[in-house]
Amino acid sequence: MEETRHWEALKNGDPNGLRELYNAHVDNLYRYGVVLCHDSDKVKDCIHDLFVYVWNFRERLNVPDSTKAYLMVSLRRRIFEKGSKINSLTVEMDSTEESIVLTEGHEERWIQLEDEAARQKQLDNALEQLSERQREIIHMKYYQQLDYDEIGRIMNLNYQSARNLVTRALTALRKEMTIIITILFLIN
Repeated sequence: MEETRHWEALKNGDPNGLRELYNAHVDNLYRYGVVLCHDSDKVKDCIHDLFVYVWNFRERLNVPDSTKAYLMVSLRRRIFEKGSKINSLTVEMDSTEESIVLTEGHEERWIQLEDEAARQKQLDNALEQLSERQREIIHMKYYQQLDYDEIGRIMNLNYQSARNLVTRALTALRKEMTIIITILFLIN
Protein backbone atom coordinates (compact mmCIF):
# COMPACT_ATOMS: atom_id res chain seq x y z
CA MET A 1 0.00 0.00 0.00
CA GLU A 2 1.19 3.48 -0.82
CA GLU A 3 0.69 4.85 2.70
CA THR A 4 2.94 2.12 4.08
CA ARG A 5 5.68 3.30 1.70
CA HIS A 6 5.18 6.88 2.92
CA TRP A 7 5.46 5.74 6.55
CA GLU A 8 8.61 3.75 5.76
CA ALA A 9 10.12 6.76 3.97
CA LEU A 10 9.21 8.94 6.94
CA LYS A 11 10.76 6.49 9.41
CA ASN A 12 13.95 6.53 7.32
CA GLY A 13 14.15 10.33 7.60
CA ASP A 14 12.74 11.23 4.18
CA PRO A 15 10.68 14.44 4.52
CA ASN A 16 8.79 13.50 1.33
CA GLY A 17 7.11 10.69 3.27
CA LEU A 18 5.82 13.20 5.81
CA ARG A 19 4.73 15.57 3.06
CA GLU A 20 2.77 12.84 1.28
CA LEU A 21 1.02 11.78 4.51
CA TYR A 22 0.26 15.42 5.31
CA ASN A 23 -1.14 16.14 1.84
CA ALA A 24 -3.25 12.98 1.88
CA HIS A 25 -4.85 13.67 5.27
CA VAL A 26 -4.75 17.38 6.14
CA ASP A 27 -8.15 18.24 4.63
CA ASN A 28 -9.99 15.43 6.44
CA LEU A 29 -8.15 16.24 9.66
CA TYR A 30 -9.14 19.88 9.42
CA ARG A 31 -12.81 19.04 8.75
CA TYR A 32 -12.80 16.64 11.70
CA GLY A 33 -10.99 19.16 13.92
CA VAL A 34 -13.53 21.91 13.35
CA VAL A 35 -16.26 19.48 14.37
CA LEU A 36 -14.48 19.13 17.72
CA CYS A 37 -13.31 22.71 18.23
CA HIS A 38 -14.78 26.18 17.60
CA ASP A 39 -11.39 27.73 16.88
CA SER A 40 -10.10 26.98 13.37
CA ASP A 41 -6.70 28.48 14.22
CA LYS A 42 -6.41 26.11 17.16
CA VAL A 43 -7.31 23.20 14.86
CA LYS A 44 -4.59 24.26 12.41
CA ASP A 45 -2.08 24.54 15.28
CA CYS A 46 -3.02 21.08 16.54
CA ILE A 47 -2.62 19.59 13.06
CA HIS A 48 0.76 21.28 12.73
CA ASP A 49 1.82 20.03 16.18
CA LEU A 50 0.66 16.53 15.27
CA PHE A 51 2.83 16.37 12.15
CA VAL A 52 5.80 17.90 14.00
CA TYR A 53 5.37 15.16 16.61
CA VAL A 54 5.19 12.49 13.89
CA TRP A 55 8.41 13.83 12.38
CA ASN A 56 10.25 14.15 15.69
CA PHE A 57 9.29 10.66 16.88
CA ARG A 58 9.25 8.93 13.48
CA GLU A 59 11.86 6.34 14.46
CA ARG A 60 9.76 5.14 17.41
CA LEU A 61 6.39 5.09 15.63
CA ASN A 62 4.95 1.89 14.21
CA VAL A 63 3.19 1.91 10.87
CA PRO A 64 -0.50 2.06 11.87
CA ASP A 65 -3.15 -0.29 10.46
CA SER A 66 -5.20 2.75 9.50
CA THR A 67 -3.34 6.01 9.01
CA LYS A 68 -6.60 7.97 8.92
CA ALA A 69 -7.78 6.54 12.25
CA TYR A 70 -4.35 7.01 13.86
CA LEU A 71 -4.16 10.66 12.81
CA MET A 72 -7.76 11.37 13.86
CA VAL A 73 -7.20 9.84 17.31
CA SER A 74 -4.00 11.85 17.70
CA LEU A 75 -5.66 15.08 16.58
CA ARG A 76 -8.62 14.49 18.87
CA ARG A 77 -6.28 13.97 21.81
CA ARG A 78 -4.30 17.13 21.00
CA ILE A 79 -7.42 19.26 20.69
CA PHE A 80 -8.77 18.05 24.03
CA GLU A 81 -5.38 18.50 25.69
CA LYS A 82 -5.56 22.16 24.66
CA GLY A 83 -8.88 22.45 26.49
CA SER A 84 -11.21 22.81 23.54
CA LYS A 85 -14.85 22.02 23.86
CA ILE A 86 -16.62 19.97 21.26
CA ASN A 87 -18.22 22.15 18.65
CA SER A 88 -21.64 21.50 17.23
CA LEU A 89 -21.67 19.81 13.87
CA THR A 90 -22.62 22.06 11.01
CA VAL A 91 -22.57 21.09 7.40
CA GLU A 92 -22.14 23.56 4.61
CA MET A 93 -24.04 23.03 1.41
CA ASP A 94 -21.91 23.77 -1.60
CA SER A 95 -24.96 24.08 -3.82
CA THR A 96 -26.33 27.09 -1.93
CA GLU A 97 -23.09 28.95 -2.54
CA GLU A 98 -23.63 28.86 -6.30
CA SER A 99 -24.32 32.12 -8.07
CA ILE A 100 -27.63 31.80 -9.88
CA VAL A 101 -29.26 34.19 -12.29
CA LEU A 102 -33.01 33.74 -12.03
CA THR A 103 -34.39 33.23 -15.50
CA GLU A 104 -37.13 30.95 -16.78
CA GLY A 105 -34.59 28.15 -17.32
CA HIS A 106 -33.16 28.51 -13.80
CA GLU A 107 -36.40 28.93 -11.90
CA GLU A 108 -36.82 25.21 -11.25
CA ARG A 109 -33.20 24.90 -10.12
CA TRP A 110 -33.67 27.89 -7.79
CA ILE A 111 -36.69 26.23 -6.16
CA GLN A 112 -34.73 23.00 -5.80
CA LEU A 113 -31.85 24.86 -4.13
CA GLU A 114 -34.25 26.58 -1.73
CA ASP A 115 -35.75 23.19 -0.82
CA GLU A 116 -32.27 21.74 -0.27
CA ALA A 117 -31.30 24.71 1.89
CA ALA A 118 -34.46 24.29 3.98
CA ARG A 119 -33.77 20.57 4.46
CA GLN A 120 -30.16 21.33 5.35
CA LYS A 121 -31.29 23.87 7.94
CA GLN A 122 -33.65 21.27 9.41
CA LEU A 123 -30.83 18.75 9.54
CA ASP A 124 -28.48 21.26 11.18
CA ASN A 125 -31.14 22.11 13.77
CA ALA A 126 -31.74 18.43 14.47
CA LEU A 127 -27.99 17.77 14.78
CA GLU A 128 -27.75 20.60 17.32
CA GLN A 129 -30.15 18.67 19.56
CA LEU A 130 -27.93 15.57 19.67
CA SER A 131 -25.35 15.02 22.37
CA GLU A 132 -21.73 15.94 21.63
CA ARG A 133 -20.81 12.28 21.31
CA GLN A 134 -23.70 11.56 18.94
CA ARG A 135 -22.76 14.50 16.70
CA GLU A 136 -19.16 13.33 16.66
CA ILE A 137 -20.03 9.75 15.70
CA ILE A 138 -22.46 10.91 12.98
CA HIS A 139 -19.66 13.05 11.55
CA MET A 140 -17.20 10.15 11.58
CA LYS A 141 -19.62 7.65 10.05
CA TYR A 142 -21.33 9.76 7.41
CA TYR A 143 -19.00 12.66 6.66
CA GLN A 144 -15.59 11.03 7.17
CA GLN A 145 -17.00 7.67 6.00
CA LEU A 146 -15.12 5.67 8.60
CA ASP A 147 -16.03 2.07 9.32
CA TYR A 148 -17.07 0.92 12.79
CA ASP A 149 -13.61 -0.45 13.62
CA GLU A 150 -11.98 2.91 12.86
CA ILE A 151 -14.66 4.78 14.81
CA GLY A 152 -14.09 2.41 17.71
CA ARG A 153 -10.34 3.07 17.70
CA ILE A 154 -10.85 6.84 17.59
CA MET A 155 -13.52 6.96 20.29
CA ASN A 156 -12.07 4.12 22.36
CA LEU A 157 -15.11 1.87 21.80
CA ASN A 158 -15.45 -1.72 20.71
CA TYR A 159 -17.08 -2.54 17.38
CA GLN A 160 -20.55 -3.26 18.78
CA SER A 161 -20.55 -0.15 20.98
CA ALA A 162 -19.70 1.97 17.94
CA ARG A 163 -22.59 0.41 15.98
CA ASN A 164 -24.96 0.92 18.91
CA LEU A 165 -23.95 4.57 19.32
CA VAL A 166 -24.49 5.23 15.60
CA THR A 167 -27.90 3.54 15.79
CA ARG A 168 -28.91 5.57 18.85
CA ALA A 169 -27.67 8.78 17.21
CA LEU A 170 -29.68 8.06 14.05
CA THR A 171 -32.78 7.24 16.11
CA ALA A 172 -32.42 10.51 18.02
CA LEU A 173 -31.80 12.38 14.76
CA ARG A 174 -34.96 10.91 13.18
CA LYS A 175 -36.95 11.88 16.27
CA GLU A 176 -35.61 15.45 16.15
CA MET A 177 -36.32 15.72 12.42
CA THR A 178 -39.91 14.58 13.01
CA ILE A 179 -40.36 17.17 15.76
CA ILE A 180 -38.90 19.96 13.61
CA ILE A 181 -41.04 19.02 10.59
CA THR A 182 -44.16 18.88 12.78
CA ILE A 183 -43.42 22.32 14.25
CA LEU A 184 -42.81 23.79 10.78
CA PHE A 185 -46.05 22.25 9.55
CA LEU A 186 -47.99 23.74 12.48
CA ILE A 187 -46.42 27.18 11.97
CA ASN A 188 -47.32 27.26 8.29
